[in-house]
Amino acid sequence: MKNVINKSFEIKDYAIDGSQINGFWMTLLDKETLTTEIIYSPDNDGTFDAGETKRMIQEIIKKCDSFRSLLQENINCEVIFKDLDDLTYIANKGNFEVEYKEMDEIRVVYRFHIEYYI
Repeated sequence: MKNVINKSFEIKDYAIDGSQINGFWMTLLDKETLTTEIIYSPDNDGTFDAGETKRMIQEIIKKCDSFRSLLQENINCEVIFKDLDDLTYIANKGNFEVEYKEMDEIRVVYRFHIEYYI
């Protein structure tokens, strides 16, 4: 069993149409956990209206699911929405409800974590 994260993603892998990345930090917390913090801002220097916020959150969730599909079976992906009281989405788990509102930016942390199976 492999217990390392051997796949990495580049900043372009996190990009979402209609937004720009205003912050990008990767942190290896320990040998089992890698986090990537992203700040998404609207392309037009304004704000995300409720509809754009909904689309962005759906795109971020799709990215998390996509990342998970590219990783080994025992590595999971989660997204923590920092501006939504640390609401967390776990890859491929369907129940995710949020109230969509106008936002200046969307701050998220993608968390990749190795799960050990015995």
